[in-house]
Amino acid sequence: KTNMWGSFTAWQVTDFMGLQSLMFYTILTWLPDILQTSGYSESEAGWLLSLQLFAIIPMTFIVPISAGKMENQKLLGALTGIVFFLGVLGLMSSEWYIILLAVILLGIACGTGFSLSMMFFTLRTKSVFEAADLSGMAQSFGYLLAALGPVMIGVLQDVFHSWTMPFILLLIAFVIIG
Repeated sequence: KTNMWGSFTAWQVTDFMGLQSLMFYTILTWLPDILQTSGYSESEAGWLLSLQLFAIIPMTFIVPISAGKMENQKLLGALTGIVFFLGVLGLMSSEWYIILLAVILLGIACGTGFSLSMMFFTLRTKSVFEAADLSGMAQSFGYLLAALGPVMIGVLQDVFHSWTMPFILLLIAFVIIG
């Protein structure tokens, strides 16, 4: 039986789980405020958040099937980071069609990241016992890290009175995911 605490792979899965969850909860929490700062009404921001959440759904079906057929899922992990990165870059735009695309990309990245992190529990282990240990480790530390995201981003926005610094922090996290 593998000691998860000493496994580099287990820590990679834990980091991926935590960072993709941090991204999801941060986007879920702050997207409406980000959009309203960009000039969208509360209603428009709410609809765009709904679109982002809707874009998650197909990925939760597609990614597990694709990941299960692949020998190595590093490409999917890297693509998740890239799509998150492009989504946040798009939020920095003032063009409505780029913001619309960014919101869809963020949904795709969130769905891909979550599905992939759940698949890692079985794809990176050799038995159900190892999968349970890895799942417990990754989700415990991952969701603890994820809980810090919305708070940290909110504090940065309050301190700098701008979304620029929070975006930079998120972009750095996306590079780590990739």
